[in-house]
Amino acid sequence: MGMLQGRFGKSVIGLLAGIAVASCGGGGGSSDTKPPPTLVSIALSPLTVSLAPGATQQLTVTGTYSDGSTQVLASSGETFSSSSSAVATVSAAGVVTVVTGAAAGSTATVTATDNASHVVSATADSTVVTVAGSPTLVSIALSPLTVSLAPGATQQLTVTGTYSDGSTQALSASAETFTSSSSAVATVSAAGVVTVATGAAVGSTATITATDNTSHLVTSASNSTVVTVAASSVGPPTATSIAAATATANDNSVCTTIAAVSPFYWEIGNASAALASGSVGTPAVLASTRVSIASASKWVYGTYVVQKRGGVANLTTQDIPFLNFTSGYTNMGSDTQGATCTAPPSGADSINYCLTLSSASGAPFNGINQSTVGVFDYDAGHEENHAGKFQPEINALDANSELGPAIASGLGLPYSVNLLYTQPLLAGGIFASANDYTPMLRGILSGQLLMHDALGTNAVCAWSVGSGCNAASSPVLTEKWHYSITHWVEDDPTQNNDGAFSSPGAFGFYPWIEANKTYYGVISRFYATGQGIQNGVASAQCGALIRHAWDTGTEQMGTIPNP
Repeated sequence: MGMLQGRFGKSVIGLLAGIAVASCGGGGGSSDTKPPPTLVSIALSPLTVSLAPGATQQLTVTGTYSDGSTQVLASSGETFSSSSSAVATVSAAGVVTVVTGAAAGSTATVTATDNASHVVSATADSTVVTVAGSPTLVSIALSPLTVSLAPGATQQLTVTGTYSDGSTQALSASAETFTSSSSAVATVSAAGVVTVATGAAVGSTATITATDNTSHLVTSASNSTVVTVAASSVGPPTATSIAAATATANDNSVCTTIAAVSPFYWEIGNASAALASGSVGTPAVLASTRVSIASASKWVYGTYVVQKRGGVANLTTQDIPFLNFTSGYTNMGSDTQGATCTAPPSGADSINYCLTLSSASGAPFNGINQSTVGVFDYDAGHEENHAGKFQPEINALDANSELGPAIASGLGLPYSVNLLYTQPLLAGGIFASANDYTPMLRGILSGQLLMHDALGTNAVCAWSVGSGCNAASSPVLTEKWHYSITHWVEDDPTQNNDGAFSSPGAFGFYPWIEANKTYYGVISRFYATGQGIQNGVASAQCGALIRHAWDTGTEQMGTIPNP
């Protein structure tokens, strides 16, 4: 060592010492540290799709990493390209559109390139788009299917066609011929406007059918409209209804003390307007007070989907499990205390982005839980994944600025309605007032919104209390209710339930439509602690009492409606 030191100085000794320390793991480092996995390939899905000219399809990009893991990638991180823009184009959000005029049988291949890694989807992992031949009309249906009108009142009917490729489309009234089974009860114009005859007997009915002028298809009995003659006006059901409902809201302990519902705003109305309302407790909650409506948002999305499909008869076998919460997409949970869909660092805070996230336990939001397939599970994942798969017109929209207006427009709601999504969570993200929500309820009652005929359909058992139901998870802990198309059916006979349709929210917002589809109601309030939807259930218990007082004209003094 002295010779080494003498000839080469201290540098050699320092070098040898450094080598020795490194070989022994010194210096606090670790030779076992693994680099993070890298993206090795990307794949588009679906791999093949057949679309008619003008039709669209949302594509999904999945990345595979060096450690074998996979992850759905945000569309904003990819660049899409089509091999033939004369056949099909693809947007920056990954939505394919077949070009109008593209020849049947022609194809285009859509590829994706990852912007960060520059990995490109292989031919076998890219999407081949084939232009389908023009679909043929196979059936037509009228909506609404049932309508109750006073003599002299009118109702616009809509004709929806179903095509050989499974698609649906609203058809022009000018292309149809309408017929009434009894002109003494109701007539129908060439434009599809029904008018109940003056002097028609209350309770009498007429069936309206439509015939397509080109295909000569005729609406079946189950897809025709039955018009029932109603009394001249739909006001309060009894002379004391307003007073009884008001007294129940103000004085019943379920509304004021036991369930701690107060303060709240309540309203009952018909298809045209509010008929009774009031504010209970302080600080006063008004019709214009905006609150987080939480799970009452679910009914909004379901109504939007039914409207887009052209009626309940056109809901597909794919749609229904997502809308009655039996699809198995149950990794998102139903938490109301924080943001389920955390915002991205940049780009649109959209449904598509939310579906790239995972739960605290690592379960992907776009993943399916096989143990909950076919049974009710109250989870936000059903609606979010439904939109991600089947509603490309909204799934890439920014929640704060675009999603609410698009939903309101799709429902044909007044411009004054403000449905603000605080996050892109279809099952619970809306911030709104009673004034914003009740136009939808009135539209359902009138039949202008096609949820009218979907109420109570495709219902599944949805209770966890007692026996008789296989629900995987239910937030309703005290009632045996069923769940229909994004709304509850309040039909527990042990609670003297009346079969109302509703959608209570975690913070207490509670909208309903009566089983006879004559009146709507709402309780608007905000209690900051979510507790699942228990605050909504408390509002429902108060609302059931107000509703029964309204229907009977008798103030309700007990904790459940009088038999």
